[in-house]
Amino acid sequence: MSEYLDFNPALPESRQFTPPKEGGNGNIHKPGAYQNLIWQTRSRPPESWEINLIAQLETLFEQGVETLPELVNGLNAIKMYDQHGEPWSDVSFQTFLQVNGY
Repeated sequence: MSEYLDFNPALPESRQFTPPKEGGNGNIHKPGAYQNLIWQTRSRPPESWEINLIAQLETLFEQGVETLPELVNGLNAIKMYDQHGEPWSDVSFQTFLQVNGY
């Protein structure tokens, strides 16, 4: 049975990830001599707030939301505010995505 983690402990906490130059896809490993680890692209498990945000985003996308203003308005309409309890703006949502690497 394969063991897995729900986050990647090797990622820096800053959440700004630059792939290493060595190893990874495209490299040939001797069959049976390489442990294939399952890695997540996050440095910690998601917080419940993040899981709720993702669920709300999925719902909005399923409803046909396609633009950033529609998305921000949709989140604010259902009171899915940022982590500080403030309504989203186009700029604050874009900044959130850039900082969190989404």
